[in-house]
Amino acid sequence: MTTTPEYAALTDWTALSGMTRTATYYALARGDLRAKKCGRRLLIHVPTGLAYLDALPDATFGLKTPKAA
Repeated sequence: MTTTPEYAALTDWTALSGMTRTATYYALARGDLRAKKCGRRLLIHVPTGLAYLDALPDATFGLKTPKAA
């Protein structure tokens, strides 16, 4: 069984979430994510981050389905 950490370093968060570093910093600036500083390290609050990702709208694709012959 895998447990999700409470906080993750920025590099671990980008691997876990699929977000880029830049997108993470923008989300932090908007207040969408929470983080702590521990010395020089930035630690992302994982439960808040996962809730943010879950709240994003579902992807939609404008592909048309082929018509039946």
